[in-house]
Amino acid sequence: MKKSNSQLMIIAGIAIVTAVAFTGMYIMRPTAPVEKLEDRVERVEVITATRKDYFPKVSTQAVVESRFNITLKSQVTGQVLYISPKFLTGGYFDTGEVILRIDPRDYELALVQAEVNVARAEQTLSVEREQADLARQDWDKYGEGDATELVLRIPQLREAEAGLKGAQANYDAQNIRLGRTEVKAPFPLMIGEKQVDLGQIVGNNQDLANVFGTDEAEIRMPLSQKQMDLLSVKRVGILPEADVLKVKVRDLTREDNIVWDADILRIESNIDRKSRVYYAIGTVMDPMNLKGDKETPPLLPGVFVDLEVMGPKIGNVFQVPVKAMRDDNNIYIFEDEKLITKPVNVLDRDQLIVTILSGIDEGEKITTTPPFSYVPGMKSEISSLDGVPVSGGPGGRGRGPGGGGRQAAAASAPSAPSGGVTAAAAAESPAPPAAGERPNPANMTPEQRRAAVANMTPEQRAAMQARRAARQAGGAQPPAPQGGNQ
Repeated sequence: MKKSNSQLMIIAGIAIVTAVAFTGMYIMRPTAPVEKLEDRVERVEVITATRKDYFPKVSTQAVVESRFNITLKSQVTGQVLYISPKFLTGGYFDTGEVILRIDPRDYELALVQAEVNVARAEQTLSVEREQADLARQDWDKYGEGDATELVLRIPQLREAEAGLKGAQANYDAQNIRLGRTEVKAPFPLMIGEKQVDLGQIVGNNQDLANVFGTDEAEIRMPLSQKQMDLLSVKRVGILPEADVLKVKVRDLTREDNIVWDADILRIESNIDRKSRVYYAIGTVMDPMNLKGDKETPPLLPGVFVDLEVMGPKIGNVFQVPVKAMRDDNNIYIFEDEKLITKPVNVLDRDQLIVTILSGIDEGEKITTTPPFSYVPGMKSEISSLDGVPVSGGPGGRGRGPGGGGRQAAAASAPSAPSGGVTAAAAAESPAPPAAGERPNPANMTPEQRRAAVANMTPEQRAAMQARRAARQAGGAQPPAPQGGNQ
């Protein structure tokens, strides 16, 4: 029993000593000086708001397609007796070139028969004309009064004329059918996929090949209402020449920066009912570069491309970095040595630049380095204006150690007689380090300490770490503050 009590007393003693030690460590812990919020002065970089012209750009993506995509079909029946050597996938045909021929013999025979029928009809018409002339002469010689059409053989003459027209029409039809045995390119095209080959028997209206035109490529690009407004689109349908928009086309699968030029010549006059977007049609002339007058490679149908649409000029706008914005619609402004925010009307933005239509005035100072923690109306001073460092003066005072610039202002003020108010204030303030003297960290604010460390060279950092290690090893106390009352 006595042994158990002794163990409990030992454990209780260890617990009490540990608690006292931790309490002492907590009480004696070093504390960083806390700068009062009313004494805090943020140094900020500012730029002057300047109006400029802006050429809006809208980015979108779409798929390239040929303007003409058709399926060639047979208009007659027969066996394929000839195909062009270029009748292969990717083969190019100019307008009127023969792609393939179907056996024409049946249609040649039909044309000959039609020609015979035309000759017979012409003969019949000649006979009827002669008989009609004889009937008119006989009536003029022996008849009395007005002759009827039947007496003058006018109905027979009309029948012969109609017969000739019918025979001629049949001849023309057979000639057309004979011509359709040659399948020709209706426009400059390339073969996308062929579906028949030499020796195959094809029927009327049978697919022969899928082809696409090579003169023009079209890109049906989606545009939102906001993008349409940014591009200042005033009408839809076929656009007049003055309203044509320029487009830069880039292939997303290419690593090199190759750009094709396109024009938006028309905008579809209906909105997609599901996605609620407009569709603008961009046209690329000679996308295959068959004429050889371009430096760009062929732009093939089916390629997924990135599009950049250039809109007309918009004047009197402001452009600021994204970091100058507090949120989507408010901007940081430096005014009367304070940092405030103002609502603005944003026209456009990208990853780096925000374009503002209204809400700020020309000449206002816009802050491009706002603080991490912002308080409306917080005291501020300018560290640089339009990229030029500012060391002093109204709105750009030099910031002394620990006082947001007030000590530096006091130190730079004219010296007063001994015992005056200015001299006393200067005596109470830490003296600035002399030229070449290392500043005393005890007189710095936390922000100034971080800035001093950040501005050290690697050699200076190594020396500082060596001094700190020596103090810790030898138990040395930190040096007494310099520049104050000794």
